[in-house]
Amino acid sequence: MGAVVRYGSRMAPPRRRSRGWRCGLTAADWRLLVAVAVAQVAAAAALRAMPLRTLRVRVSRCRRVARFLVRDSDKRIAWAIEATGRRLGRLSTCLIRALVAELVLDSNDGPVSLTIGVRRTAAGALEAHAWVARQDRVLIGATTGAYLPLVTWTSRLA
Repeated sequence: MGAVVRYGSRMAPPRRRSRGWRCGLTAADWRLLVAVAVAQVAAAAALRAMPLRTLRVRVSRCRRVARFLVRDSDKRIAWAIEATGRRLGRLSTCLIRALVAELVLDSNDGPVSLTIGVRRTAAGALEAHAWVARQDRVLIGATTGAYLPLVTWTSRLA
């Protein structure tokens, strides 16, 4: 920590070295960011160890606990998933973000749908993308509609 510096006749508090608190985030913001970052890292590791279908079944058992730990609006949860995903780099793909969103988004507003779609690029390569939507509104993984949906899973109401 910094030393106390004397300014005139009064004492100034030591400067904090943590830049995070200066960016306007609250303790609740940090808790949400940490929770979804940990969930993304865990989902990425689990997806490398087991098939997607098995992972979705096992994750569904943790849904109540995850929703208890990550209680916030859909908008803020989506913000946190996208913000941490950008900082996790290649570890956080659109599929990982969609899996975490499906896990933590509350079902009180209706079920969410996780969709995996594909499209051809101009070079002829096949490109895949995953997104989560509720009532035809995309929450995570914005899509342009250029993707042809391959599979869509709809979560059950809790």
